[in-house]
Amino acid sequence: MATNTIIQYLESGNGVATSHRSQVETFIAAETIAANDLVSLDLSQAIDGDKSLKITKADTGTATDTCAIGFALNGGAAGDKIDVTVAGIHISANVNGAVVAGSKLCAGATAGQAAIYVNTDVLPIVAISAEADTANVATVFVIKQF
Repeated sequence: MATNTIIQYLESGNGVATSHRSQVETFIAAETIAANDLVSLDLSQAIDGDKSLKITKADTGTATDTCAIGFALNGGAAGDKIDVTVAGIHISANVNGAVVAGSKLCAGATAGQAAIYVNTDVLPIVAISAEADTANVATVFVIKQF
């Protein structure tokens, strides 16, 4: 279920919750997911409704795990509820080690890790990095896909 807050607080310097500029959705893990992993809808599910309910780590190596939608806020095992930042600021995102501020990010070959988008990529840009990574971790702005 989508979170929605219609009251805006326009005071700067108070963290990412200021003015509620991020959107969080809850999904069910189809596999073990770590907090801050880039996640994908699990298009391998047999029941069509579960394709938009269950998530996996985003991964270009598996065709049904390439529908990246955002970054997990919490981790869990298969069957656990996972909150996902689907739009707005996400702190501590799992990203490729060469990310700099302004890097465009998409699903990559490492499961759960956002890769730097290059002009030959066919998958959409999921986020833009707000800073250079430190040990594969960066604050990003998630572009709404879902």
